Amino acid sequence: MKKIITSLGFLFGFLSLFAQEYDGIERNFYSYKLNLIDIPDFTIYNDTTLNRFHNFLPQQKISFNNLGFQNPGNPVISAVFSDNNHQNVFCFLNNYYPFIKTHEDVVYFDTKKSFTLFTFNGGTKKMDNTGFFHTQNLGSCFNFALKYDVVNSEGQYMYNKAKVHALSFNTSFTKRKYQSHFNLILNKVDHNENGGLAEDKFTTSKISEGNLETNLKSSDNKISQFGVQYNQELRFGHYFNDTLFKKNDTIVGKILQSKFSIMHDITFDKFYRIYTDNSSDYYQNYYYSNESRDSTTLLFLNNKLLLNLNIESNKKLNKFQILAGLKNNLYKYSFPDTTKMTKNSTFLTGILLLETNKNKLFVELNYGLFGWEIFDLEVKARDKFIINDKINLSAYFNYELNTPDIFYSYYSSNNFQWKNDSLKKTNSTKVGLKVNFEKIFLNFGTNINLLHNYFVFDYEAMPVQISKANFIFDIYAEKTFKLKNFYWFTQLTYQFISDKENLPLPQFLGYTSFYYQRPLFKNALLLQVGIDCKFSSAIYGYGYMPATGVFYLQNENKFGNYPNIGAFFEAKIKRFRGFVKVSNVSSFVMKRNFYLLDKIPDNPFAFSFGISWEFYD
Repeated sequence: MKKIITSLGFLFGFLSLFAQEYDGIERNFYSYKLNLIDIPDFTIYNDTTLNRFHNFLPQQKISFNNLGFQNPGNPVISAVFSDNNHQNVFCFLNNYYPFIKTHEDVVYFDTKKSFTLFTFNGGTKKMDNTGFFHTQNLGSCFNFALKYDVVNSEGQYMYNKAKVHALSFNTSFTKRKYQSHFNLILNKVDHNENGGLAEDKFTTSKISEGNLETNLKSSDNKISQFGVQYNQELRFGHYFNDTLFKKNDTIVGKILQSKFSIMHDITFDKFYRIYTDNSSDYYQNYYYSNESRDSTTLLFLNNKLLLNLNIESNKKLNKFQILAGLKNNLYKYSFPDTTKMTKNSTFLTGILLLETNKNKLFVELNYGLFGWEIFDLEVKARDKFIINDKINLSAYFNYELNTPDIFYSYYSSNNFQWKNDSLKKTNSTKVGLKVNFEKIFLNFGTNINLLHNYFVFDYEAMPVQISKANFIFDIYAEKTFKLKNFYWFTQLTYQFISDKENLPLPQFLGYTSFYYQRPLFKNALLLQVGIDCKFSSAIYGYGYMPATGVFYLQNENKFGNYPNIGAFFEAKIKRFRGFVKVSNVSSFVMKRNFYLLDKIPDNPFAFSFGISWEFYD
């Protein structure tokens, strides 16, 4: 059915070829994310071009170079340390971040016309990724949006099937004195764990990848999240009349002038993870039974109450806003051995927003006053400075002193057990700067990270706190060159890690795409044909442990240092986009040593295709 829908999409797109131009796609909505205050978001608004549209895997939206399984719905991390900054309150979801929904990533809308977006990607080994998005206003003050994505993947290797359902539904009611935002998210992950290849026959034999023996054959990892968030704001102030002149009509409207408000935000999430497995030689320990059924749950409640001071339209300041208040975190854990724990923390929290014509500064502060996370401190700041219409700067600063996740201090399952007392607070400082030359399509930047008392999973896949400071530094540059109808986009990254033994990530990384682009049929269609390649230097990379879902250290096999070359064809007809792609063509002419994890090779040659189609009204 999905292939039929996709074929019809290509057909209708072709039939509309002579009636639509590829330029001038209208956008009849304003979109924003909510971090207590609304922050403009242009993720969907700007998503109209063909540039790297063929990089359809969700993890490729975070980084061009990834480690882990290269099938959608499988655990993955970026090969660049600074890209791995997505920490979920339920740590088992961290490595599935590209495929799931979070409250922080929900986008709210105010739209003049209903807007719908349909996407579909398919390919080798019954791989498909289907997405549906719709938003519309019901009246002038109420909007709702629905986003639903389904990922299916059989995997290139046996017993590696994955399926992810990710849904978000959100509403916004923006009356003058009362503002409210609500969102509901649902994530369901079902991932077969094969434990990697049983023997290293991949590099020495001619057996097809789909017939190679794996370590596990009946293991399954199920993770679920159901969550709701409600944010409401009551504004205080007075009204004044605003007269608008439109042609021959005069319209008198009431405008609320408010500099003070009270804000309340509450979030509730229910998480669970169930890992099942039959007895095998893969694990050293079976503490309770020959068959595993490890269930871990978390109930999380976050409650915030803040006062808001908001000054706008000042002569020197476009916006000056301060929020200050209290928040409370309540955690209820249940572990596979039926142990239950309840943790409670109260924080002082605040936000500062300062905006001028050329500068926008955002600062967030959280400080633990009472409870389990007492004396925890988080300071997060980001700033964007516009020098002129050609150059702008972006910078960020994050400092975190946090109580370790409960998962690092206690866990008791059928295959793994640990209890770590007297853990120290983790300490991290992160600084970044990016310079963007918009007119010449060039940007470069740097990220600096200093870690202390951080956690890794050692060679036995057990959590260990590293007290020795680790300094991570990366510098990157990306540029698009143009010569008539030929384009060349390149991103290069150099990454320095002072303690590579505990953070085995590549030193050199690169991605390049060379393509030919040309409008056809009187500018009705935009065509793009090209090749791309990604590369990362060799490392003693991670292994993956199915029972706990973590990436752990290993020093037996070194891998990397190979090119992954692909070719693609893309076309755009106004609101319709489509692509056809072949990946890892280089696997036909090189040795089969293209690994991204220990015992888990990268995908060999694969074929994929996809479409994206937008609708108004």
